[in-house]
Amino acid sequence: MIRIILVFICLAPLFSMAQKPIELKKKFFGTYAGEISSFKLDTGEDLVDVDKTVIKINIEQDSIQFNIGRNELASSYTVLFEAAKYYVLDCKVNGRLAGERIVVYKKGKKISRDGLFPQPNALLYLVK
Repeated sequence: MIRIILVFICLAPLFSMAQKPIELKKKFFGTYAGEISSFKLDTGEDLVDVDKTVIKINIEQDSIQFNIGRNELASSYTVLFEAAKYYVLDCKVNGRLAGERIVVYKKGKKISRDGLFPQPNALLYLVK
Protein backbone atom coordinates (compact mmCIF):
# COMPACT_ATOMS: atom_id res chain seq x y z
CA MET A 1 0.00 0.00 0.00
CA ILE A 2 2.82 2.38 0.84
CA ARG A 3 4.46 1.63 -2.53
CA ILE A 4 1.29 2.61 -4.36
CA ILE A 5 1.11 5.89 -2.45
CA LEU A 6 4.78 6.60 -3.18
CA VAL A 7 4.23 5.92 -6.89
CA PHE A 8 1.32 8.37 -6.97
CA ILE A 9 3.35 10.99 -5.11
CA CYS A 10 6.20 10.62 -7.62
CA LEU A 11 3.86 10.80 -10.61
CA ALA A 12 1.67 13.62 -9.27
CA PRO A 13 3.72 16.39 -10.94
CA LEU A 14 3.22 14.68 -14.31
CA PHE A 15 -0.56 14.47 -13.83
CA SER A 16 -0.83 18.06 -12.66
CA MET A 17 0.67 19.47 -15.85
CA ALA A 18 -2.29 20.51 -17.96
CA GLN A 19 -2.11 19.64 -21.61
CA LYS A 20 -1.39 22.71 -23.69
CA PRO A 21 -4.30 23.44 -26.03
CA ILE A 22 -3.60 22.65 -29.67
CA GLU A 23 -3.68 25.68 -31.94
CA LEU A 24 -4.42 25.70 -35.64
CA LYS A 25 -1.54 27.17 -37.64
CA LYS A 26 -2.10 30.48 -39.40
CA LYS A 27 -1.53 28.96 -42.86
CA PHE A 28 -4.85 27.08 -42.48
CA PHE A 29 -6.88 30.27 -41.90
CA GLY A 30 -8.99 31.51 -44.80
CA THR A 31 -12.15 30.86 -46.77
CA TYR A 32 -12.91 27.41 -48.12
CA ALA A 33 -15.66 26.76 -50.68
CA GLY A 34 -17.40 23.64 -51.90
CA GLU A 35 -20.75 22.02 -52.47
CA ILE A 36 -23.09 19.83 -50.47
CA SER A 37 -24.49 17.14 -52.76
CA SER A 38 -28.23 16.67 -53.21
CA PHE A 39 -29.91 14.21 -50.88
CA LYS A 40 -33.32 12.90 -49.84
CA LEU A 41 -34.91 14.03 -46.58
CA ASP A 42 -37.50 11.82 -44.88
CA THR A 43 -40.14 14.08 -43.34
CA GLY A 44 -42.04 11.16 -41.82
CA GLU A 45 -44.72 11.40 -44.49
CA ASP A 46 -42.70 11.90 -47.69
CA LEU A 47 -39.23 11.76 -49.12
CA VAL A 48 -38.23 15.28 -50.14
CA ASP A 49 -35.43 15.91 -52.65
CA VAL A 50 -33.02 18.56 -51.36
CA ASP A 51 -30.97 20.20 -54.11
CA LYS A 52 -27.21 20.59 -53.94
CA THR A 53 -26.07 23.83 -52.35
CA VAL A 54 -22.96 25.94 -52.07
CA ILE A 55 -21.09 25.97 -48.76
CA LYS A 56 -18.38 28.37 -47.61
CA ILE A 57 -16.45 28.13 -44.37
CA ASN A 58 -14.18 30.91 -43.15
CA ILE A 59 -11.67 29.88 -40.47
CA GLU A 60 -10.03 32.59 -38.37
CA GLN A 61 -7.84 32.46 -35.29
CA ASP A 62 -10.68 32.49 -32.75
CA SER A 63 -13.82 31.89 -34.79
CA ILE A 64 -15.36 30.12 -37.75
CA GLN A 65 -18.24 31.21 -40.02
CA PHE A 66 -20.45 28.90 -42.05
CA ASN A 67 -22.41 30.04 -45.12
CA ILE A 68 -24.66 27.20 -46.24
CA GLY A 69 -26.99 28.33 -48.98
CA ARG A 70 -28.68 31.42 -47.51
CA ASN A 71 -27.92 30.48 -43.89
CA GLU A 72 -25.07 32.13 -42.01
CA LEU A 73 -23.75 30.71 -38.74
CA ALA A 74 -20.96 31.98 -36.51
CA SER A 75 -19.16 29.77 -34.06
CA SER A 76 -16.12 29.30 -31.93
CA TYR A 77 -14.00 26.19 -32.30
CA THR A 78 -11.49 24.08 -30.45
CA VAL A 79 -8.93 21.76 -31.97
CA LEU A 80 -9.82 18.32 -30.63
CA PHE A 81 -6.61 16.74 -31.79
CA GLU A 82 -3.81 16.89 -34.31
CA ALA A 83 -2.88 13.82 -36.33
CA ALA A 84 -0.01 13.41 -38.78
CA LYS A 85 -2.12 14.48 -41.78
CA TYR A 86 -4.97 16.55 -40.35
CA TYR A 87 -6.54 18.53 -37.49
CA VAL A 88 -10.06 17.91 -36.18
CA LEU A 89 -12.06 20.98 -35.14
CA ASP A 90 -15.13 20.88 -32.91
CA CYS A 91 -17.38 23.88 -33.56
CA LYS A 92 -20.04 24.94 -31.06
CA VAL A 93 -22.79 26.74 -32.98
CA ASN A 94 -24.90 29.14 -30.92
CA GLY A 95 -28.55 28.11 -30.67
CA ARG A 96 -28.00 24.56 -31.94
CA LEU A 97 -27.76 21.34 -30.00
CA ALA A 98 -25.50 19.64 -32.52
CA GLY A 99 -22.14 21.17 -33.32
CA GLU A 100 -20.14 20.98 -36.51
CA ARG A 101 -17.09 18.78 -37.05
CA ILE A 102 -14.41 20.01 -39.47
CA VAL A 103 -11.31 18.14 -40.63
CA VAL A 104 -8.49 20.43 -41.80
CA TYR A 105 -6.02 18.55 -43.98
CA LYS A 106 -2.39 19.58 -43.69
CA LYS A 107 -1.77 19.05 -47.42
CA GLY A 108 -3.91 19.92 -50.40
CA LYS A 109 -5.45 23.14 -49.01
CA LYS A 110 -8.74 21.42 -48.29
CA ILE A 111 -11.13 20.71 -45.44
CA SER A 112 -14.09 18.40 -45.01
CA ARG A 113 -17.30 19.05 -43.13
CA ASP A 114 -19.17 16.17 -41.57
CA GLY A 115 -22.79 16.53 -42.61
CA LEU A 116 -25.54 16.11 -40.04
CA PHE A 117 -27.66 13.10 -41.04
CA PRO A 118 -29.07 12.80 -43.71
CA GLN A 119 -26.94 15.59 -45.16
CA PRO A 120 -23.81 14.25 -46.89
CA ASN A 121 -20.27 15.27 -46.04
CA ALA A 122 -18.72 18.09 -48.08
CA LEU A 123 -15.17 18.63 -49.32
CA LEU A 124 -14.11 22.28 -49.56
CA TYR A 125 -11.02 23.89 -51.06
CA LEU A 126 -9.19 27.08 -50.07
CA VAL A 127 -10.26 30.12 -52.08
CA LYS A 128 -7.67 32.78 -52.82
